[in-house]
Amino acid sequence: MERNMDTIRIILKIVMWFLIAEFGCNFIMQTISYSFYKNAKKMADISCTPQFIQFRDTLTGYGNNLYSKKNNKIILFFGGSNYIAYNSVGKYSPKFDYPFISVDYYGTQESSGKMNLKTIKQSAEALYEWVRNHYPDSEIIIIGHSYGAGIATYLASVRECHSLVIAAGYRDISDLYNRIIPVFWGPLKIFISNNIRTAEYAKNVKCPVYIIGSTGDKILSFSLQEKLSCCFRNSKIKIFDDIAHEDYFYSDNVVNFINQAIDQDNDKEL
Repeated sequence: MERNMDTIRIILKIVMWFLIAEFGCNFIMQTISYSFYKNAKKMADISCTPQFIQFRDTLTGYGNNLYSKKNNKIILFFGGSNYIAYNSVGKYSPKFDYPFISVDYYGTQESSGKMNLKTIKQSAEALYEWVRNHYPDSEIIIIGHSYGAGIATYLASVRECHSLVIAAGYRDISDLYNRIIPVFWGPLKIFISNNIRTAEYAKNVKCPVYIIGSTGDKILSFSLQEKLSCCFRNSKIKIFDDIAHEDYFYSDNVVNFINQAIDQDNDKEL
């Protein structure tokens, strides 16, 4: 009996430490991910001066080309790590002729509140509503890169848009977390709080989807993009050569592909 009790104690200790490790890894990865937006600094080497926008009393962001004559379409951009609204607009908006707007999630930068999955979704929805009110006749293009790809897909799944463009996407946040701490596999994904489930959102996306990957992306591989594309009902995938994870929007080939994609009509075959 005593030997059995000792065995049970050992098993319970193993289970306890396993749970502590899993919850701890989730906390670490979420803290790291959120810090890329909470603590990011405004970049100095930008290509334009972003215009500050107050979407709601506690929600802010930036935009460019807001008064462009070519405003039949408008781009909502969700950037990856360190690409807060100011940096996204300052770096990337001059590459597009349309109004280009990005939001800082609640709890980051000048947007007050607490950052979590619920408020991130609310931030995206509030951005959309502001744009719809200010550009009622414009077709909305949603673009997401890396971490922002999941939120871009979520927004496209709950709001009407002309097209969705994803650069270096993921099926759920474990694809990103496992690059650093590879412990969230299979059923162990249950330990991830605030999981951004891109593959699930994809089921409800009705617009044309363009997925971009690269053979040079060492973070979210081109093979992962191929798997992600299968989650959408209407997607086209484009794989480029030798573009690093953080360099997609610095590539003229990528930007030209996106501009061609968002300019074509919905009734054209992908």
